[in-house]
Amino acid sequence: MRIDEIRGNRSLRRGIALGIVAACTLIAVFAPVPSPHLRSVLRLHDFLHVPGFGLVAVALLFGFPGPDGASRARRHWRLLVVFAAAVADGALVELAQAAAGGVADPWDVVRDGAGAAAAVLAAASSWRGTGALVRWGLRAAALALVVAAFTPSARAIADEVRARRQFPVLADFSGPSELDRFDWSPWSTGVFLPPGGGGTRGALLLHLRPGPYPGLWLEFFPRDWRGRRDLSFDCTNPSATPLRVTVRIEDLEHTQEYDDRFNGKFLLVPGRNHVRIPLAEVRSAPRGRELHLAKVAGVGVFATDLAEPRDLIFHEFRLGA
Repeated sequence: MRIDEIRGNRSLRRGIALGIVAACTLIAVFAPVPSPHLRSVLRLHDFLHVPGFGLVAVALLFGFPGPDGASRARRHWRLLVVFAAAVADGALVELAQAAAGGVADPWDVVRDGAGAAAAVLAAASSWRGTGALVRWGLRAAALALVVAAFTPSARAIADEVRARRQFPVLADFSGPSELDRFDWSPWSTGVFLPPGGGGTRGALLLHLRPGPYPGLWLEFFPRDWRGRRDLSFDCTNPSATPLRVTVRIEDLEHTQEYDDRFNGKFLLVPGRNHVRIPLAEVRSAPRGRELHLAKVAGVGVFATDLAEPRDLIFHEFRLGA
């Protein structure tokens, strides 16, 4: 069947369109979630919502064309309906994932909307009678949406390349992008401190709020620590009162049991502190097995049952040769 025959057959066009929408929807619902330890893959997984729901919008525009000679207002209305239908489909995907035991991410719906918006803007730019300035403005807006959605993926890839070059330094806060290597507990917030006072690097200011486990989690870094002697970090306690923290280190095979990881207690005195942890102790910490230094999953530094707000300033995390 020729292309012009497909275009002239409304039933066939709708069938093709609905088939594409159903396929995109099922893929979005049942696609496996990548490992939480692969940052660039996670970001790319998120970005795929943009082309996926852009394709949903394109399929709907193809399968449900407006009448010949429709007014510009009616064509605008059709684009709005297609956009709303694509976003609604994205919201249903998140609800289906939540019903299946997964997580409904509202940001995925935002990414779905960005893809659908890019598709309808590109479609509007192809209308006959559209001036060159408007046409290229619409296309530029569509491209800007896609680029904005891809930016987190590009940043993750760039920082992973930078992290491999910095290794065995895990973080020295030479730029704010390094904060993306960390996560914070619900009772804490991390802020980048730019270089100052003659220093050449920045730092991480960690605000700790009262709660059971305020702290940070270093989760994105080169994971093979074999052949390294120790893990160390420099931290300033700006308070006049010492603060006891726990350092938690686990591998990718961690069972979430307390005795299946390294747990070290350290007292951070007022002023600058240098904490050093021999990796031989880390390796032998789990009960009944060795922690796999080739597959280190993360490093946590947190207080326990904190009663009042505190701040800590981290300067560097590194592995010793």
